[in-house]
Amino acid sequence: MGRDKALLPHPSGGVWLTALVDQLLPLGHPVQVLSRHAAHAELLSHRPGCSVLLELPPWNGPLQALAKVLSPMPGEALLVLPVDMPLLRTAVVQQLIAAWSRAPEQAAVAHDGQRLQPLLAVIPSGSPFRSCLDQQLQRGELRWMDWLTRVPHQTVRLPAEALLNANCPADLAALEE
Repeated sequence: MGRDKALLPHPSGGVWLTALVDQLLPLGHPVQVLSRHAAHAELLSHRPGCSVLLELPPWNGPLQALAKVLSPMPGEALLVLPVDMPLLRTAVVQQLIAAWSRAPEQAAVAHDGQRLQPLLAVIPSGSPFRSCLDQQLQRGELRWMDWLTRVPHQTVRLPAEALLNANCPADLAALEE
């Protein structure tokens, strides 16, 4: 995009980051945003139920970021969402959570009908999820999809339009039309 996607104006008001957090807060779970930008923490500082964890360098992508928040202790789960799905809504996130709750020993990974959207997932804590993550990172392997092939997971078909992943100016232009 050439600029911070989290701070792009959102069609429903605010910016992409606040719009996403506003979709999550009604779920009633604590929301933790992992970001390397202090401006994100400031932007969300007055939202009850939301905290920001500043990610310190090195910044080696989403798998390394997951390692900073995924607990090694079993019995927890982490809902992971990218900020660049500006059309994602609470009801779609609820569908993903519901699918995971039917098989909580597996990660639940979003699928748009064409491909996996691995950065939208519910990931259980503990082993094998955390141990596979640590082993892969120790080998210097940073690909999320490689990690996903090593852990038990189910795909969850969700509405494709809600999973639009905006990564370039053309995607942004399509959103604005």
